Amino acid sequence: MISAHNHDHEAEYDEDGNIRLPDADNDINQNNSWTVTEEDSTPISNLEDQSIRVSRKQHGHNVPFEDEISPSLEKSFSVSKDHHIFISARKKIFNTINSVFSEGTNQYSSCLKTCKSECINVAKNSKSIKKPIWNFLTQPVWVVQKKKNEMKQYNRLTLFLIDTVRFGGTFAGLFLLLFITLNFQSFWKITKSNLNPIQKIQESSLLTGVDDTMKQKLLRSPSLAVSGDSNGNMLSFLPQVGPPTNRIIIPKLHLNVPLITPSYQSLLNEEWDELEEDIQDALQLGVVHYPGTARPGQAGNFFITGHSSYYPWAPGAYKSVFAGLHQLEPGDEYWIYYGGDKHRYIVQEKKEVKPTNVNVLDQPINKRIGTLMTCTPIGTTLRRLIITSQEVDPITSLPMDIGVKAERELPSLDVESLPI
Repeated sequence: MISAHNHDHEAEYDEDGNIRLPDADNDINQNNSWTVTEEDSTPISNLEDQSIRVSRKQHGHNVPFEDEISPSLEKSFSVSKDHHIFISARKKIFNTINSVFSEGTNQYSSCLKTCKSECINVAKNSKSIKKPIWNFLTQPVWVVQKKKNEMKQYNRLTLFLIDTVRFGGTFAGLFLLLFITLNFQSFWKITKSNLNPIQKIQESSLLTGVDDTMKQKLLRSPSLAVSGDSNGNMLSFLPQVGPPTNRIIIPKLHLNVPLITPSYQSLLNEEWDELEEDIQDALQLGVVHYPGTARPGQAGNFFITGHSSYYPWAPGAYKSVFAGLHQLEPGDEYWIYYGGDKHRYIVQEKKEVKPTNVNVLDQPINKRIGTLMTCTPIGTTLRRLIITSQEVDPITSLPMDIGVKAERELPSLDVESLPI
């Protein structure tokens, strides 16, 4: 829009299409100057087919200045046109969104009003509805007995309850049978450990003297080159060397299984799918030392996981190795042979966590702890059973400090008593 100092009158077109202003000499300044504002968003049509002719009144004559239109004026017209298109598009989008939300609100409000009215009607007519329903449920039905050639009277409600219990019991029985069949090894291992209650009672007292019993048994073994008591023979000078492979021994559960450490390459490359495959492959060979956790004897959390149950058709001989892990209680112990060294752990805590809880993998820098993990309940992956333990000295049973090695009871060397 072309304005000349905010006139109160309006411009008009003549027969030739020129813009003319009424005579208002008092409203026109001395220079007869005109300005075009970029804020004007009035659309200008027919820019492609018609030329814009603007005239002004100068000394009483109409002098066209079409040739005097500057590039800045043409640019302002283009900017005004684009701005108008943007305003129109935004308005249309806003109106569309507003109409959609308004329609949705109206529909939901109508549904709520209808439901409310129906509920009120049902509440009002409940007394009249109760009687027909009760008459229908108590309607007598005669059923032929299978074993006896006679009829027995029931009502519809009784038959419905009988069929519900029969169907539900059949479904529950089939599910239970299938569940036990798939997890037979795990349930049998638990049942077998409880068949001999006398042995279970004696386990706690036997575990305290396991080391001494094994030592005396080795001393009396006739297969050894030298036998006798702990004084004056070669056996007393042999170091406490563990098995050639890494193993975990849990006396209370009668477990002595291999301890497998998968490759760390997938963990370093952050290839999580391959890491999971490596762990599953390692579980076929025993229990798994979780990659990235501390080793026995180091500061941190020595983390071990194993199956409590797995598919019967899956390969591996350790699908139910940790089925009885829930039998461990605070105060029980287990041993780890790692790299030829013996490490002793005493259970401190037992708990269950969600599968998404990764805090159990935390690595403390001021403790030497161990963790055993398996799925629970057996045959499901609903939760994880966590057994937390403290590494202690194999002989003194004192908690192991950071950087401290286990004590060894080695007799003093008596050269004269050595057989030559």
